[in-house]
Amino acid sequence: MIGWQLFAIMLGVSVAGGLGSVLRLFLGRWVGKLPWGILVGNVLASLWVGVMSNSANWALAVILISGFAGGLSTFSGFAAQTVDFFSRGRITQGLLNILANLLLSSTAVVIGQALSAEMLKWT
Repeated sequence: MIGWQLFAIMLGVSVAGGLGSVLRLFLGRWVGKLPWGILVGNVLASLWVGVMSNSANWALAVILISGFAGGLSTFSGFAAQTVDFFSRGRITQGLLNILANLLLSSTAVVIGQALSAEMLKWT
């Protein structure tokens, strides 16, 4: 890879990451008994990673996975919210938060991979 190509990919990751972060900012305002915005952001990012994992275009996959999905998802937000639940004695909510994020995000990757594999059959 030549220098300008790497620069273009880094620029793409930066822009896509900014867009994902802005979306996460808006989703993060959605709170209830669980931090729904963080959960939805993590699940959508995981779905996107699954979809892009079958991409034949390496550069585009890097930009959209590392950039957009990386900006949208927030493991640290999930961890901080979970610790907050436990520290306030909300054990059930903390455990539900862990289960929901891990199970739904993992399932979203599998669904994304299946969707992209199906889309590849159409081409």
